[in-house]
Amino acid sequence: MKSPLLVLLAAALLTGCASTAFTPTEVNPIGMPYEGLNENSYGPRSTTLFRWCDPQDDLSNSQNLSPEARAKITKFASDVGIGVGTTLGKPLQGMTKIDTTLVSLGLADKIRAPSDSNHPLVAVLSHADDSIVFWHSAKYVRLRDVGEAAQAYCAKRQRAPLYRGSATRCPALERGLAGQTILNTYAISAYACTGR
Repeated sequence: MKSPLLVLLAAALLTGCASTAFTPTEVNPIGMPYEGLNENSYGPRSTTLFRWCDPQDDLSNSQNLSPEARAKITKFASDVGIGVGTTLGKPLQGMTKIDTTLVSLGLADKIRAPSDSNHPLVAVLSHADDSIVFWHSAKYVRLRDVGEAAQAYCAKRQRAPLYRGSATRCPALERGLAGQTILNTYAISAYACTGR
């Protein structure tokens, strides 16, 4: 017969391993693609034009659809991608990186996509009582995702978010954790927190 103490220790050990295996690693900006960037680093922002490095990532760019249908397809595809990525990515979540500032601001739960990269998919470049600026890999963290994080940030200050625009940059080709080639679109997206 096994000792109850041994059974409890084994259960505690297994529980500890399981919980840490799926916890993202918090990282600071040192050595990350967004280290030293500010809201103007990628040039002028636009509220109407978002430039994709890989045209296939622009899910709303089908010429045969109305703007409303394009928006619905974009949202649906993004939701499916996030759902599949979240489900399939669970075994890799221990390797997923998350920005420390995003965590400290209580916004980590707003970004649901697991990372297939050696850096976080989204980071907070700066924040003040009346604004927040994100850097994100737009291929995986869409504008509406950072918009939801901005809304949560501003709501904590009893204010509403106002999108101030995005600027993008095309980095060199990257390799995912599984070795596949990835052409990212890096974006800086800025929001103001306005009075209601």
